[in-house]
Amino acid sequence: MENPIKNHKLICENQKYLCLTGVEKTDTASPTHFSCVINGKRLNIVGKNLTVKKLDVAEGVVELEGDIEEIKYQDSKTPLIKRLFR
Repeated sequence: MENPIKNHKLICENQKYLCLTGVEKTDTASPTHFSCVINGKRLNIVGKNLTVKKLDVAEGVVELEGDIEEIKYQDSKTPLIKRLFR
């Protein structure tokens, strides 16, 4: 039986502040890219001068500041070609 989908919340204010809840795992955090997993799907955030202001893995909360340019959900499965050439 699959895990039930948990609620999550994404709040973006003026493309300068982002608050996420329901975060299961974080993968990448750099000044231009942040990646995490929510409900089994990857969430990619692209921008400039991104900084993690809060990271609470136990509560599943992440807060980012910076110039947020793109927010994109995708399946968390890595394409075969990327897995072969790591």
